[in-house]
Amino acid sequence: MSRAQDSPFEGRRVLVVGSDDRATALVNALGRDGIDATLVESAPDAIATLDAVDLDLLVVVDGAAGRPADVFGAAARRGHRLPGVFVGSKSRALPPGVEQAPAGADAAASVIRQRLLAAAADDATPAVEDDSLATYGRTVSHELRNHLNAARLAVDSLEGPTMGQAREALDRLEALADEAETVATGKVDTTESVSLADAGAEAVDRVRAPAASIHVDASGTVQADRGLLTLLLENLVRNAAEHGAEDGGVTIRVVDTDAGFAVVDDGPGFGEENPFTWGYTTGDGQGSGLAIVERIADAHGWEIVAGGEEGARVEIRT
Repeated sequence: MSRAQDSPFEGRRVLVVGSDDRATALVNALGRDGIDATLVESAPDAIATLDAVDLDLLVVVDGAAGRPADVFGAAARRGHRLPGVFVGSKSRALPPGVEQAPAGADAAASVIRQRLLAAAADDATPAVEDDSLATYGRTVSHELRNHLNAARLAVDSLEGPTMGQAREALDRLEALADEAETVATGKVDTTESVSLADAGAEAVDRVRAPAASIHVDASGTVQADRGLLTLLLENLVRNAAEHGAEDGGVTIRVVDTDAGFAVVDDGPGFGEENPFTWGYTTGDGQGSGLAIVERIADAHGWEIVAGGEEGARVEIRT
């Protein structure tokens, strides 16, 4: 481990799992920033280190033995539910709370610094207690970083089809900023007739859930802000995919109802608490996805109801 004096990251510790020169270069880059970084080569070594030392972040470099999701999953099963970063150039299915960073050591170190600074801010005493908008701001910040990382991955080569990927990521960033502003104010200024099939298809495209079976069966239309409707469906589908089954093998459907539309799944369903409460989660997420759904529904003047005897069902009555 190495540490620089007078570092803003003093006391923050990172575990890097990797077995090649890229992992070594990343540890050296973190050391130059004054971050304590320990390098191990395998998942068993990572678990042993997590058991012995208090750490703030788990980093897995592509090429380490096993799938990255297996390393993060093994840590979670041992009770180590700390945030994670996967470093690699190819998109991989990652568990909740883990974001992807570009493969370059300096770019990956930048993402890791952001995660550590965010953790330091979360540890600080809040100026205002129970500020749901602040919670939403952190959620949007995390989402923006994910899309910025996608842009970095594409711009690294600056030629060919990757430029299209960069433009799509940047377009999504702009849309997210607009959506965040609208959700924060709780007001929708203009609406249009939006196809549920089109909004549902776009929402599903944003969700990485290869083990889930997702079907958009709705064919109706609703008066809505198109971007916010898509964001609402995206959060419902992602929530069902992440919490529907331990192995991710859940069936999710977007369907029409007499009063509007619904998203249903065949997973374990909700607990006894109100699932729309900020911070409510049945897993390792931030517990903000369904709260955002409720805020979007309220902004449109819609009624939202959660339930389901077999699985989970969230119905939007327009």
